[in-house]
Amino acid sequence: MSWLDRILTTIGSVVPAALLGIVLVVVTANVIARTVLGVPFHTAHDLALVSFAGVVWFGVLGATINGQMFGVNFFVERLPGRLLLVARLLARIVVILIAIAVVYASWAQIETARFTKFLALGWPKWIVSAGLLVSMLLMIVVQMREAAALIAEHGSRKRAP
Repeated sequence: MSWLDRILTTIGSVVPAALLGIVLVVVTANVIARTVLGVPFHTAHDLALVSFAGVVWFGVLGATINGQMFGVNFFVERLPGRLLLVARLLARIVVILIAIAVVYASWAQIETARFTKFLALGWPKWIVSAGLLVSMLLMIVVQMREAAALIAEHGSRKRAP
């Protein structure tokens, strides 16, 4: 496994798992604080929101790395052999184009939301959009690597007797 694979796997699997742990701890602490202790946990909502957004954004990267893009794979893998390579490459291109559009929208959100803050944390709200932007850029990297691997695999099959 290359260093890039290790980094992508960590960001796509370890980071979402850690963030999900934070969500579970924060939500549980909030429930206990409010019901048992009668004390509000003011930052619970904001911490859970930021952490859960990270679970989703970086979890999508993990799903992409592990070939779990069900909506794409379900249809592409049912095509006959001749169309399979073209369909796989086309699917990668479409996902890259969608990710580029999301990067553009995230960047626009970052530019317009730079002055709004999470009330309890005081953090800028653009953090959530920045996480989405980073995850989409990494998804583009994964899709480009998969497309290159498909082309290399197809080329090696043609050369083999």
